[in-house]
Amino acid sequence: MDNNRFKATRPETMFFPVIADSDGNDSAPTAPIERTKEVAAPTTLTKSNPTTLPKIKPPTKPLVKIRKRKRNSEIPTSSLQPLSKDPWSVYIKGIEIFPRKGIFLAQNRENKMELVHIQQLKAEPASIQSLVKTVNDLSYRSFPQLMCHYQHEDYSFLVWEPVECSLSQVLGSKYTLNETEIASIVWPILIGIRYLRDCDRALATLTNDEVLFTGSGGVRIAGVEHSCRIDPEDMNAATLKLTALSEIVKRLMKKNEKFDPDFPWSPEAQNLPHRLDT
Repeated sequence: MDNNRFKATRPETMFFPVIADSDGNDSAPTAPIERTKEVAAPTTLTKSNPTTLPKIKPPTKPLVKIRKRKRNSEIPTSSLQPLSKDPWSVYIKGIEIFPRKGIFLAQNRENKMELVHIQQLKAEPASIQSLVKTVNDLSYRSFPQLMCHYQHEDYSFLVWEPVECSLSQVLGSKYTLNETEIASIVWPILIGIRYLRDCDRALATLTNDEVLFTGSGGVRIAGVEHSCRIDPEDMNAATLKLTALSEIVKRLMKKNEKFDPDFPWSPEAQNLPHRLDT
C-alpha cells in the first residue's frame, strides 16, 4: 500500500468521486477507468463574464441554467438551540482528523455504525448561535451538513457529517485522476459557488483543505459559515473564488503530469482553468 495514502481509522474507502446532478445532488459513482486510457472531456464550456459562472455539463446531464435557487428543504438541519450536555456522553471520541480546526472523529455509543465529526470551539454562545444560524440558512448539498450542536461548560461542539479526506490528501497521494473524475470534483464546487452567489454571498476562501470528500465520493466545500455578503457589482472570478478553483484544477492536472508527462489531456480540459479564471 502507498505510504503516502491517507490512513483512515475505519476500513479504507477507495476514492471515486461521484457525478452530481443539476441540483448538486450526489449520483452514482463513476466507474473505475484505466489510468492509461484516454478519456473524452466530460465538460462543455461556454464564454463567461465576471458575474456569470462557466456552465459545465457533467456526462449525460443537461446544461445547467443559471437561475435563482431555492433552499433544498429535504436537507435536515440542526436546531438553533444547543443541547446542554457533554457530547462525549453520546459519542466516543476518536482521533483528531483536522488538528488545526479541532475536529475529531467520533462514534455513537449506542449506534456503532454512526460516525460523525465533532468540532470543539471556545467562543461566546451568541457567536456560536450566529454561526449555526448561518449554516442553517445556507444549508445545501455542496456543504457539510451540521447535524446538531452541544454546549458544555465553556465549550461548544458542532456535530458534522463525516468526510473521508481532503483534497490536500488526494494531492499528496500517488492516485491519478482522469478528466471525468476531475469534472466530478469541479462540478459540485461550481454548484456551491453559484448557490452562494444567488444568495449574494461568496466563500471567504477556497483551499485544498476546504475541498472534502465523503465516503461515497461526494464533494463538500467547508467554510460556508465564514462566507460573506457581496454586492453584485463586486462579483468577479476572484471574489467568487473561481480563480481559486482554477488553481485547484491546475494542481490536479499537474499531479497527473508528475507521474505521466505525456498524459493525454483534451483541449477542453487544458482550457478549463482559463475559462474559470476569466
